[in-house]
Amino acid sequence: MGRDYSEVAGRLQSYRRAQRKTQKEMSIDMGVSQSHYAKLESGANVISYDCLKKFERNGGDINYLITGYYSDAGVLNDYINQCATSEGKLRMHRLIVWVVNLGLAIEQSREEELSEAVFKNLRLAQMEFDMSWSVWKSIRKLDEITQYQMAEILGMNIKRYVRLENEIIGPDAEILYRLYSGLSYNPCVAMSSLKHNLKECNEAWNSFSQEAKNKLAAILVQGLELIRYSEVRGVNDGIQKRIEGNYDRCTER
Repeated sequence: MGRDYSEVAGRLQSYRRAQRKTQKEMSIDMGVSQSHYAKLESGANVISYDCLKKFERNGGDINYLITGYYSDAGVLNDYINQCATSEGKLRMHRLIVWVVNLGLAIEQSREEELSEAVFKNLRLAQMEFDMSWSVWKSIRKLDEITQYQMAEILGMNIKRYVRLENEIIGPDAEILYRLYSGLSYNPCVAMSSLKHNLKECNEAWNSFSQEAKNKLAAILVQGLELIRYSEVRGVNDGIQKRIEGNYDRCTER
């Protein structure tokens, strides 16, 4: 276990105390015995993938647990919240990522206001929507590293890493911590239950000029209308083409 992982264990304890929960209550939330949970807080045991998913389902903020920063909602989250179905939310998320990347291309003079981590996570988000391979392979492609290099960064042997990349196993908290501290990727990218974390999108959005925000918001509003229409009417065929057609018309204005 990496020495720095103790930060995650410490934040687990801080989170529990902030929630005014006992170790027994937290152990129930995470599906482990009280004695096992006590070892999670001390850092003697690593928080498993299954424990992380249960922690999140019970309202826990995995982003805070791994990075120390809470997953604060931003203006872009409102668009996803207006979608009624999981499919609709995913479509809206995809549109948001596309629009924010478009904004970055328009507002090149403002790029220095953002960290490299924001750009990396947005590129990864776009790749995840466009490619069928696992997030781990996408990360390797973006950072141009081999499986052996990735295994070293994540602190595991190559056989275990291959299982992770092939999604045979899920990432535990130490893997997510190393992903964040070593490569600056948001831990949500590797947790299927956290697909709609918009931290980097909101950071980029806040850096845009008001003029750019107005133009980009017009695309988001039209896209949201089409997505909500598809949810109500059950219309799915051709919906993406209609959204993309609106991209072109709005960007020409």
